[in-house]
Amino acid sequence: MVKWGAWISATRPKTLVASFIPVMVGASLAFSEHQEINLFLLFLCFSFSFLVQIGTNLSNDYFDFIRGSDRNRILAPTRAVASGLLKPNHVRNAAYFLLGISFAVGIVIYKISDGPNSLIWIGLASVICAVVYTGGPFPLAYNGLGDLFVILFYGFIAVEATHFVLLIEQKAVYTPDFIAALSIGCMTNILLVVNNFRDYEEDMKNKKNTLIVIFGRKFGFLLFISCYLIALLICPFLEPRLWLLYFCLPLSMFGAFKILKAKTKRDFDKLISLSAISLLFSGLLSVAGILLYY
Repeated sequence: MVKWGAWISATRPKTLVASFIPVMVGASLAFSEHQEINLFLLFLCFSFSFLVQIGTNLSNDYFDFIRGSDRNRILAPTRAVASGLLKPNHVRNAAYFLLGISFAVGIVIYKISDGPNSLIWIGLASVICAVVYTGGPFPLAYNGLGDLFVILFYGFIAVEATHFVLLIEQKAVYTPDFIAALSIGCMTNILLVVNNFRDYEEDMKNKKNTLIVIFGRKFGFLLFISCYLIALLICPFLEPRLWLLYFCLPLSMFGAFKILKAKTKRDFDKLISLSAISLLFSGLLSVAGILLYY
């Protein structure tokens, strides 16, 4: 039971909402334009995103341990590898296995949708970046590129790739909606900002150069607020179909108050939960607004 609990913990369950919200939004965009989508293809899109997310989280657990970044973390949740609950090579192999399965799912998506060869490269880039986020000679998360990675892959790529394949499989015209993708990308990045804000001191000691380590905690707070304002105020202004996101603004104000007051592990655990709920709520409202608008 301890082992199973450790494996579940290593997947970082609170972050898994980021695997299906972008796909939901992409699917709603496709349905609003064509009113018919392939449900099996949609299931495959969910599966690909879910497998990549878990593979990324397991890979992060392994590589952060290898780099010594998870030593003596006071405020962060217990990491499965660093705590000794799981063997490093087991977690690494599980990550590679799941990412391999995800790429196979991506090939099936490519075949069913009869899409262009660029879909293969998008799938390959997703799998590779899941590893090099914390692994390899130039890990993105250790060089100030983590936020860009999250907004790009969990926003633009996840939303628009889903939107694209569901439409081209139906031989329908694809018109991208980069504003909706940006909104979801920013809401997803809030989870990362909270993590990096919490781990600021340990990351600085371990030379994990997140944007917050590079520019300071005041910048981290501004980044937190900026992601909320872009997602919930600017994007709905630019894209009328996202109008329901205005109802999420009170959550952002509450989140801003909580991040300034957060001091203990329990405070940050609650803030991560609030950020995940905000992402879920904003995703559902985005879907509702898009479907109601058409």
